[in-house]
Amino acid sequence: MEHPFPPLTVETLLLVLPAPERGGAERQSLAAAEGLRRRGMRVLVAASPALACASPGLALPLAHHPGRPAAEARPRQRALLGALLRRWRPDAALVCCPLPGEGLGTMEALSEAGVPTLALHHLVRRDWMLGREEAAAMRGLRLGWAAVSAAAARRLETLAELPDASVAVLPNPLPGFVPLPRQPDSPPLLLQVGRLDGRKGAHLAPEVARRIAPSRLALAGAGPLGGTLAPAVELGAVADIPALLARASALLLPSEHEGQPLAVLEAMAAGCPVIASAEALEAWDAPGDWAWVARRDPEGIAATFRAVLAAPEEAARKAARAREAAYGEEAMLDRLEVLLLREALWPR
Repeated sequence: MEHPFPPLTVETLLLVLPAPERGGAERQSLAAAEGLRRRGMRVLVAASPALACASPGLALPLAHHPGRPAAEARPRQRALLGALLRRWRPDAALVCCPLPGEGLGTMEALSEAGVPTLALHHLVRRDWMLGREEAAAMRGLRLGWAAVSAAAARRLETLAELPDASVAVLPNPLPGFVPLPRQPDSPPLLLQVGRLDGRKGAHLAPEVARRIAPSRLALAGAGPLGGTLAPAVELGAVADIPALLARASALLLPSEHEGQPLAVLEAMAAGCPVIASAEALEAWDAPGDWAWVARRDPEGIAATFRAVLAAPEEAARKAARAREAAYGEEAMLDRLEVLLLREALWPR
C-alpha cells in the first residue's frame, strides 16, 4: 500500500551512539555518517565524551557503565536527549544499538518528540534476554527497526515480540581503505582481531597456538582474558589492522555469535583468507564459497589453517570471491537513505 504522504527529505540527521566505548558497531556507524556527509547531508553525532566523536554541544553522558545493566542508563538517556529535542529537532535520527535494549532511553526520547528514527542493531545475540518491561517499551515505540543481517532481524523480532518482517536488513559495507600488497610472514601468521573474551573465542587461543606451531597466532585487541593467552602473541589494541592483514596468512574469528563483524569485512577488503565459525558468518549466504568455516575447537581451527596453507591457489580464489559477496559503501548508503526516508517515517 502506498504511503499517504510523500517521504521527508532528510537534510539534518542526528546519529546517536549510546555505547560506553567505540567498538566495531560505532566505527561502522561513524563511517556511514561520513558517507552521508559526502552526499551533502548534515550529520551531527550525540555520544558520551569518552567516545571522542560527539559534535559540539552533543557530548552527553548517554552511555551505561560497562559493568552494569544497560537499563540503568535508560532514565538518564531519556532525560538528556529529551531536553535537547525540546530546544532543537533534526529531520531524522539514526540510533546505533550494539545490543537490544542498549540506548532504549534515547529511542524513547526520539519517539516522544516525534523525530523519525531508525534503530539499527549491530548484534542480536542468541543468548540475549530482554526484561518484560523493556520488550514492552520497545514495542510501544514509533520508529523503524533494522539489523545488519536477516538472521539478526528475525531474532530481534522474536526477542521484542515485534511483528513479522518489521525489522529491515541493512548490511555493513566493505571498509573503504586501499588494501596493501599481501606479503605473508614466514613462519605463517594466523591473526585474530577483536575483544579478548570467550564470546569471541579468545579462550581457545593458547591451544590453537600450540597446535599450529611453528606458525604463530597473534591477537589484536584487549579484554578480560588479556595476559593469559600465551603462547599466542597478544598485540594489544592495534590501530593499523590493514597492515597486519597484509602480513597474515589468514584471519581467525571463532565467535559464538556475531552481527556482521568488522574484522571479517576488513579481511575481505584486504584479500586475506577468512577462517571463522559458522556463527560468525551468519550474515552471509553460502559463506563457504569465499571463507573457510571451521569448528569452534582448537583442532578444528588448526586443521583448517593447515588446509589454507596447503592450498594457496584456492585461498587466492576464495579471497577474490569474498569481495563479490560483500556490500559496497555506495549500495549501503543508498539502502540507508531509503530506510531513513521510509522505515523511520512509516514504521510497519
